[in-house]
Amino acid sequence: MSDPLTDETWPMVEEAVFRLFDQIAGKGADAHTVIGPALAELGWSDIEAEYPVEACELLFRAQGRSLAHTDSLSAVMLAELQPLLDGPVDGIVLPDAADGCAPGSDAQRVAGIVLGPLPSGGRLAVPASGPMGAVSLGVVDSDQLLGERLDTFDPTVFWTRVSGPLAGDLTDASTEWGHAIAAAHRALATELVALADEALRIAVEHVRVRVQFGSPIGSFQSPRHLLADASASLEGARALLNETWRYGGSLSAMAAKASAGRAHRAIADAALQVCGAIGLTAEHDLHRYVTRGFQIDSLCGSHQQLEGLLAERLFEIYAPGRALPAVVNWG
Repeated sequence: MSDPLTDETWPMVEEAVFRLFDQIAGKGADAHTVIGPALAELGWSDIEAEYPVEACELLFRAQGRSLAHTDSLSAVMLAELQPLLDGPVDGIVLPDAADGCAPGSDAQRVAGIVLGPLPSGGRLAVPASGPMGAVSLGVVDSDQLLGERLDTFDPTVFWTRVSGPLAGDLTDASTEWGHAIAAAHRALATELVALADEALRIAVEHVRVRVQFGSPIGSFQSPRHLLADASASLEGARALLNETWRYGGSLSAMAAKASAGRAHRAIADAALQVCGAIGLTAEHDLHRYVTRGFQIDSLCGSHQQLEGLLAERLFEIYAPGRALPAVVNWG
């Protein structure tokens, strides 16, 4: 395995992936792309073997930057569940937004979200909640399910709510589902940070060129301090995200997604304030990175839901009378 910081070929890999996702995004709204064939043309299996962590991180950084809509998240989660599957599947049923990161399906019924349209004649992996927080895994033919396109906050996102019976054998998948959710949290946090980066870039450019009272508004303290505070929140989230990519772990991945979602919200609030009404117009790009981030944040647990789960875990571990760890921020 090579180190991207010293390997001269890594910038070329980044450029190729960014170009690919820009092309996918150029297909327009509602275009949900199965990314595997396009990545195969880049020799992705060799790239993954050479850069196992950085390659995955790059996919979601490129997806956030480009606003492309692909099945990358499903592919990353299915890779963790693959040992339990009896053959190829075309997607995975994710928890509905109200369910956080716990499957909404159970041993009798399927309930959740599929990213993109419901595949015709395909097979879907279905994580199902059981007693005491256990998770099992089943497979269902998509033709047996009812699919309804969701009215999403970001209209360029195509998600389908699915429901129907869950028949057949279930396999215990508690450990594998934990790994899949951790992988999803890392991936979504990376996409959120990339979306926030773009929103911040747009806002900084706006205050640099927008003139009021004969001076660029970036010369005034209020917008400068507002964007600086939001940027500091984003850099904190980025640092936490880098650590979870480096060391792994489900708790750090959950914290990284919660931090990334909150940082995106801080950037969105600041950017919309300094850009004003123009940032909400169809001709301006800012609203696209704001709405996509809010949509992505809701997957596998919003930052508010995950912060609640993190608090519950901390108070379960640290009994009354014992000091909480320094990581807890009371501010």
